[in-house]
Amino acid sequence: MKNKINIKTIITLMVITIPFIFQSCIMSSRIIQESDVVYSTKRVSFRHTTKDRNRKTPLLYLDQTFVKEIKGNKETYRVYDALNLASRGFKLDDKVFLIADGEIFNINIENKEYEFSRRISENKSDVMTADSTTISVVTGFSEDNRKITRFSYKLTDDMVSKIRNSNQIIFRYYAGPSMISVKLRNNDLKKLKKLIEIR
Repeated sequence: MKNKINIKTIITLMVITIPFIFQSCIMSSRIIQESDVVYSTKRVSFRHTTKDRNRKTPLLYLDQTFVKEIKGNKETYRVYDALNLASRGFKLDDKVFLIADGEIFNINIENKEYEFSRRISENKSDVMTADSTTISVVTGFSEDNRKITRFSYKLTDDMVSKIRNSNQIIFRYYAGPSMISVKLRNNDLKKLKKLIEIR
């Protein structure tokens, strides 16, 4: 009887919490529309975070934001990338390549910034003393070092047109000997196409 109650409780908790988890994932990568009174523009943005599936590269993850500005009949597109690389990684080249269904576009990047992030955390272990009490003892330290590179670049009309009709989009970066390829996954590609169609 006790086991049945525990299983029922666990199932109930899962049914309640899983929708919230999925909702938070959806909320973090939704399309946002804003009115910018300063520049008299409509801003549409979409942000997502992804990883390079190839574990041989120094990329930990990419945080990428697409921003579309609409002013009258004119539309401009800018992408903001923040690449988090392992500390062993080399400095990123000043170019990004957009590969849309095999067609390659060479993009020069702007506003490049570097940050070195260092975090030290304690490793602890519980030890039982002679009087049977348990105390937490520091057994060592872990160090997490990463390089963060931030930059932006514009998408041309040709690039946007190609993205609109593409089945596969890849962003290619080079850092020393490493070739980093980040593919826009199905949902993210659909959202980017939706952003392009918003007027």
